[in-house]
Amino acid sequence: MASDERDKGGEAPPPSNGGGENREVARRRDELLATARRNAGGSPPSDGGPDASALMGLGLQFVVAILVCLYAGMWLDRKLGTAPWMLVLGVFVGAGAGFYAMYRVILSEDARSRRSGGNKKGE
Repeated sequence: MASDERDKGGEAPPPSNGGGENREVARRRDELLATARRNAGGSPPSDGGPDASALMGLGLQFVVAILVCLYAGMWLDRKLGTAPWMLVLGVFVGAGAGFYAMYRVILSEDARSRRSGGNKKGE
């Protein structure tokens, strides 16, 4: 019966045979579950450090921006007969787009850390 209730997402009722120790264990379990559910929202760490998920893909995003613009420049060179100028322009546009994306992420992380009080240099 208790395992059926756990399978449905509910919590098992405390055993009816026990004394205060079983009730205390059940109460502590419920507190821990409630805390875990509150923290499961994916909130960033409160230590003021950078959010790893926001910074993890920066290098890949930079490379992809350059490659996409490089291949777009190659395609334009073939269509317009302007070899290698559109390719060179594509590389520079891709690098600029990659740097701009990094700049935006770094600024947002800096603003987030300042809001959360992570800037300890001024103290």
